[in-house]
Amino acid sequence: MVSIHNIDNVEYESRENVGVWHITDFSAYFQSEGDVKKSEEHFRNEATKDQIDGTVIAIENAEELGSDMRETLDHISEEWSALANDVSIERLAYVADGMMANTVKMNVKSDTDTEAFDSVEDAVEWCQQA
Repeated sequence: MVSIHNIDNVEYESRENVGVWHITDFSAYFQSEGDVKKSEEHFRNEATKDQIDGTVIAIENAEELGSDMRETLDHISEEWSALANDVSIERLAYVADGMMANTVKMNVKSDTDTEAFDSVEDAVEWCQQA
């Protein structure tokens, strides 16, 4: 099992039946393939637990992606879509400034009820209603 403490730029907390991942520097996170893989494994391990009904992914510093945006969105479309389909959650929420939360939401292809938010609190509240 992967410890979140061994992954740079990602923090995790559980709020009752919702897992919340904070990606504190989206640009730096996606520049480290090892951290991406480890955090995706951590997501899979945590989100498949029986008590987790929803997940929130909070994204910070996405504007620094620059020319890496297309590659990042391709990864999200492939890998994050697969993750969303593989785990047994009812709701998945993305939080980011500007259009990034909606951009990620539109790139994730999943049967899971998915929404974009401006605040973690609103996203957690929505997930807890599952």
